[in-house]
Parts: sequence; C-alpha cells; structure tokens
Amino acid sequence: MGLDGKIAVVTGAAGGIGAAAADRLADLGAVVVRADVQYADDAGGTGRVRLDVTDPASWDRLRDIVRQEFGPVGLLVNNAGVSARADLLDTSDEDFTRVLAVNAFGPWRGIKTFADDLARTRGVIVNIGSIYGVTTPPTGDGTVPSSVAYQMSKAAVHQLTKVAAVELAPRGIRVNALLPGVFRTALLDHLPPEALRARVNGAPLARPGETDELAHALAFLAGPESSFVTGVLLPVDGGYLAAA
Repeated sequence: MGLDGKIAVVTGAAGGIGAAAADRLADLGAVVVRADVQYADDAGGTGRVRLDVTDPASWDRLRDIVRQEFGPVGLLVNNAGVSARADLLDTSDEDFTRVLAVNAFGPWRGIKTFADDLARTRGVIVNIGSIYGVTTPPTGDGTVPSSVAYQMSKAAVHQLTKVAAVELAPRGIRVNALLPGVFRTALLDHLPPEALRARVNGAPLARPGETDELAHALAFLAGPESSFVTGVLLPVDGGYLAAA
C-alpha cells in the first residue's frame, strides 16, 4: 500500500487496537514509533516512546525524539483512549475531565504538535473515534453504565476530524477517522454477558470484529489508495450504524 519508509506515530500502541495498527503499518513497510503512557521514560531508540497525551511537554518530547532518530512524521494515528463507566448523573468531575483530556484534547494536541512535519511530508492523520460517538450503546439488562464521558469525547473527535480536514487541506494534510464497533479486545472482558450479546447482536454481522480487520481499514486511510479521501468518518462496525 505504498507505506515503505513512511514514519508513523501510533499513540496508545501498547495493546489492543493500537498494537494491531502499529503491527500492520510495520508489515507494510512503515517506520513505526509506538507511543504509550505505559512505556518507560528511557524508551527512545527502541521505537517505543513514553507519551502522556494530556501533557504538552510529553508531546514535544515525542516529536523531538522522532525527528532526531527517524525524521519528519508522515502519519499520525491518534488512538490513545480511556473510559469511565458511569451514567450521566453519576459521572464525577474528575472522571469526566480525565476522559475528555485523553480522548479529545489528546488528538487535538497531537495534531498541533505534528502539523508542521505532516505539512512537510504531505502526511496523513487517522483519528480513532467510535460508533458510540454517533449512537448510544445498549446496556443489555440495564446494569451497564452508559459511559457518557466516553461517548461525548468520541463525538468531539469526530468533529475535530472534520475541522482539521478542512483547515489542513491547504497544507497537503489529509485527516480521517475510523469508527470502531465492538472489537475483540480486553475491554470486552469487563462487559457482563447480557450487555455483550446486546452490542454484538446489534450489528448485522453479529460478531465482534478482530483488531486486524480494523488495522486493514487504517492501512487504507494511511496509504495512497485513499489520496482523495479526507474528512471521512469510516465505520468499521459489522453494519451496526446501518442498522441502528
């Protein structure tokens, strides 16, 4: 897919969707820098760099390391995310602020940090949104909280994607978002069986997605095959939104 030598930064790359995305991009020839708050501070030189997406100085450090060791970034994947399982009236100020800081402010800071590099390389940004930034998830038997902060944060990511696509197009930067549905990650382990069945069966394909399937969609948006695609929110959800 024409990713040979492209320098890619993937946030939240220590596991789940981020790890699968980083692996797929590397398989296609990209030089992948994996960034995650779980990595050690001294991870420079390994292709793994510690990143706290809520900290502007951490973003600056990541940019400087990548420039020095690899060169200007050609692909930014804003994947890092957290959730807080609480209904609207039960969500604390602290949890609400934390989720928005990671999920919404994080991608915004990433775009600002790497905009000059991406303009130089005529690069690509792929944000990871969610179908639950568009619709509300079923709770099964009603015992699973709605995670209102998560849903709001992903809706913000979707709008950020559109605004960035319009504003950065004159600089040669494309910006799109993937909207994952229910995927087979560790997050599913925390759902009661009733709620999991409700979410899986809400999609016409009636199964969880595999992280590799999302990574293939990301590779399309990252590569030259999508050179006329920008400002798009692409659901990868087994048809969930079509049936909602």
